[in-house]
Amino acid sequence: MKRFSSPTNPCQLLSIAFYRVVSKSVPSTTEWISRTCTKFRPISTAVGHVIDLPDGRRLGYHEYGDPTGTPVLYIHGTPDSGVTLSGFEDPLVKRLGVRWIAPDRPGIGNSTFYSHRRVLNYPADLRAFIEHLGLPYYRIIGTSEGTGYTLACAQVMPREELLAFGICAGVGPWEAGQAGQSELIQKLITVWKDQNEEFVKYMEGMFLAAAQDPDPAKMEAVWREQIKGFKSEDREVLEKPNAFRSAVKVFRQVYAQGGAGHDLEMKLNTEPWGFNLEDIEYDGIRLWYGSADENTSPEMERYMAKMLPKAIYKEYMGETHYSIWKEALLAEFLKDLILKE
Repeated sequence: MKRFSSPTNPCQLLSIAFYRVVSKSVPSTTEWISRTCTKFRPISTAVGHVIDLPDGRRLGYHEYGDPTGTPVLYIHGTPDSGVTLSGFEDPLVKRLGVRWIAPDRPGIGNSTFYSHRRVLNYPADLRAFIEHLGLPYYRIIGTSEGTGYTLACAQVMPREELLAFGICAGVGPWEAGQAGQSELIQKLITVWKDQNEEFVKYMEGMFLAAAQDPDPAKMEAVWREQIKGFKSEDREVLEKPNAFRSAVKVFRQVYAQGGAGHDLEMKLNTEPWGFNLEDIEYDGIRLWYGSADENTSPEMERYMAKMLPKAIYKEYMGETHYSIWKEALLAEFLKDLILKE
């Protein structure tokens, strides 16, 4: 789950659970909570604001920073939520004069799940959201498994409104391959693609009860156990109080309705996005990546940088999928977007 010093885009869940799911056979589905009963459970633990979309669905979202500041829309990863921004980031965006606006995708938090959506459906939702907020202009920053949705918006949104555009630690399209990804991540992607439903049921078995419990301490206990399986450098980031609290909020939001939203998110990220990078006409997209990122590798991003028109690629030595979201770098990314003419 990626990023603001939180595990928010975990295709990234480098946890003990991931090792288990790729190394053991999946138990009988009779041992899992029924998918049909978890998809549409009451969203008692979901947080954030809600609007009604034109087709009757609900869209949940979150706001941080300066309510009168420069609008920046955040497109989250998987499993992730717009609730990611917490801890140091909220006061940071206030200092920078940024109004940080982060919608949840369908099936996450308060956003209505629907099974037939595709990556290319997302810009219509975001467009309706922007019109509801009455934003005359805005910037967009996307991350991790939110990259396909982010790039789909780059082609559709009016240029006079979308003033700047960036992607941090973003996954490449399916055709970019898996060069530079760790062996574990490559195995996970295979599981997501070929055993998607079983994997999500496994994840529900770990996170669902805690996510839907009114007491956040239940998820704190689950997450504290999971991060024991991360690399030491990532664990150092994720165990910090702000990052830990952010992750707990994220997983409660992701599984508030059950695992169906996460399920479909993973499925869509193991398929073509439905458009070609070379057809995107937005010039100067910013790409920020850590040289030590084994989830969304620099090789993926160099591939995208070659395909996107006049893309600006910047690599940060030694930074991982998690550590790249440290305060100083997030400030740099936002200043880059705000100052872009």
